[in-house]
Amino acid sequence: MTSAARRLGPVTVTGAIVIGLGLTCYIAGWRLGWIELMVVAAGCLVALVIAVAFVVGRLAIDVAREIDPQRVMVGEAAGALLTTRNPGRRPTRPIVIEEHIGADTVPIAVPRLGPGGEHQTFYQLPTQRRARVRVGPAEVVRADPLGLLRRRVGHAPATTLWVHPRWALVSALPSGFAKDLEGPTSDASPAGDIAFHALRPYQLGDDRRHIHWMSTARSGTLMVRHYVDNRRPTLAVLLDDASHAYDGPQFETAVEVVTSLVMTSIALRLPIAARTIDSWILGRVRPDGRDGVLETMTVVEPRPESTPLVVAAAELARMEPATSAIAIVTGSRSATDLLPVVTHLRSKVRVIVVVVERSNEEMDAESTVRALPGATVVRVSSLDEFRAGWNGLGS
Repeated sequence: MTSAARRLGPVTVTGAIVIGLGLTCYIAGWRLGWIELMVVAAGCLVALVIAVAFVVGRLAIDVAREIDPQRVMVGEAAGALLTTRNPGRRPTRPIVIEEHIGADTVPIAVPRLGPGGEHQTFYQLPTQRRARVRVGPAEVVRADPLGLLRRRVGHAPATTLWVHPRWALVSALPSGFAKDLEGPTSDASPAGDIAFHALRPYQLGDDRRHIHWMSTARSGTLMVRHYVDNRRPTLAVLLDDASHAYDGPQFETAVEVVTSLVMTSIALRLPIAARTIDSWILGRVRPDGRDGVLETMTVVEPRPESTPLVVAAAELARMEPATSAIAIVTGSRSATDLLPVVTHLRSKVRVIVVVVERSNEEMDAESTVRALPGATVVRVSSLDEFRAGWNGLGS
């Protein structure tokens, strides 16, 4: 709906012209005594009265919408089913329902419905790019044949279609390091010799040096100390969302890379933290689940850099002290921009820099980061290239 239509309300532009013409002819005819102008004014009034009869009153109709599925990945199919039903005892005339899909309006023609009749319309929803798509409200449009008045009545409320970024499961990093050798541990931790987890009955093959003699004496059963390896890879991800670092679809690939890393850690139940330069995606300060992370990654957009990248990286390392590796996902930044970040982090954690390039790379070699002292550089131009490059880090 345009701003002009919102100001005029149910009166269309044509209706406003007819009203203006009628008033002008009436005033001019009354002052000048011209009967012809008074006739024109009367004709305009009659047309408006007839138009009112078409748009007033209540239309007994039920409209419902179902979206399936409500969460998809970019490129996957999603559709909506609009069901119109006549709950009354009288037939309805043909109507037009305007369905709002994002910034677009789709007219849906509904034929005449008898008492208890039902009509269903299926239509595809746009999933070509990641977005939070507002679907609805569905409005029944009532208008007169001359187009003087147009009334919209909302029926089905708006719902949301989430078009998440593409992502893929990748390999977890090799075993990290434990800053606290006594924890955390769990029954799911692999057997090892790092941290004591529990006492258990002796099993064939256990190291006799792990026998706990005091517990054995109390229970009358040979008991051993059960040790596990609690060195899990603790990954933190920093998405460089500075607008000047990207050109064209580079940022979309960067979002896909970060989403893949976060979703892989969630799927493998590994500790993970992620943030952009200015805001948190997931971590100790913002715990969230799978759907919440996907929603955040759906709406993230590049923005002017307000905080230096090195400051954001330092805050990430400070707020997530158990981190054993930090992956920095960036675009067309120079080595001069990235070297201070790596220098600050490399003494504390393993640093991996994922450089997202254009698929048809045309930049000079000097403008593309190929190596950084103290960091592993992975250069990619697509999600598939990232998956192959990242999986190769553990080999």
